[in-house]
Amino acid sequence: MRVKTFRAKSTKAVLEKVKRELGPEAVILSSQTRRENGVCWCEVMAAVEQDDPSAAAAPGENGGGAVGEEEVMSLKREWRQIKDVLLGLAGDRIDLAVLPARQQQGLRFLEEDGVQREVIIRLFARLTHDRECSLLQALGGLVGVRALTHGSFPQKLQAVSGPSGVGKTTQLVRMAMAFQKSRPGARVCLVNADCDRGQGRLVLKHYAQLSGITYCELHGKDDAQDLLAAMDAFDRVLVDLPSVPRGGRLDGVLAQLGLDGVEGLAVHLLLSPHYAPAQISAFIDAYRTRKTASLIWTKLDEACTFGAIVNAGAATGLPASALVKGPGLRDALALSDEMALWKLLFKHELPASRADAGRAAPAPRKGRAAA
Repeated sequence: MRVKTFRAKSTKAVLEKVKRELGPEAVILSSQTRRENGVCWCEVMAAVEQDDPSAAAAPGENGGGAVGEEEVMSLKREWRQIKDVLLGLAGDRIDLAVLPARQQQGLRFLEEDGVQREVIIRLFARLTHDRECSLLQALGGLVGVRALTHGSFPQKLQAVSGPSGVGKTTQLVRMAMAFQKSRPGARVCLVNADCDRGQGRLVLKHYAQLSGITYCELHGKDDAQDLLAAMDAFDRVLVDLPSVPRGGRLDGVLAQLGLDGVEGLAVHLLLSPHYAPAQISAFIDAYRTRKTASLIWTKLDEACTFGAIVNAGAATGLPASALVKGPGLRDALALSDEMALWKLLFKHELPASRADAGRAAPAPRKGRAAA
């Protein structure tokens, strides 16, 4: 994090300096007015998060070798400690009273709901810099939405990934159903790359048989070559990836399966907001690759708070593409706009499934703050 103090004769002038040098993502750590020789100066301390320091040492440095995994993890830990201290200092100086009452209420609710202090500071900075900006607009700049549809993700090869038990296999079947419904007669192939799980294998195989869908298994690079050679025979290929082993990364899993070099592969990461913050952070580190295209939030009916959705979106820049409230095949909602997400965050209103369409909307689980 880069920290710098700016001075000017007016608040507007000093904020322009901050924005010009540090950019629109800069966070105001403190502000005060000083008088020197009869002249009033506005002094602002601002900070901006720079690129991950773990990437600072390139191959060839430090004795000519690449940075080891252990050294990278050590740098990350040190960076997080430094950032926590700076964010703590910044958080102590946030004065919500400068915001309208409705925005104050919204920020307090988000923090109570598990949104991290770092994200609250970013939202506060946006709202104080742009008085015309609403809280929902500021949130939309951090948490993107992109519907899990063929139009939004046109890649022929789609995969789902995530920790064990998050609902990957069921989500893959939901995606197959949605694609068949949107394009009747489409040729779909379900690929089981998580062959060690017998139950998931049976679910995919039985669904494929009942629906007239091609089913195949992917055990390694030879199977991947056969699958890629047959891609022209299908309109959509959906892959159930295995969970990343402890201490591993999704990049390694894709390499082992022979899918790491495949262009046009979109991987959707499934997470649940009922995981602890440390778990979600670890999952993001393990499953984030250049092929990860979106976040799908599952098991919403098991969660009490939903701040993790904001935290993960702000940390990864990945859009939320679907909300899943239960284990059924019709319990998912593709996010065509942000409204369902805002209702979930501020009203704790679970998304309506297709089975609920046409029925009266359920009462909010917690009738607290609105945006």
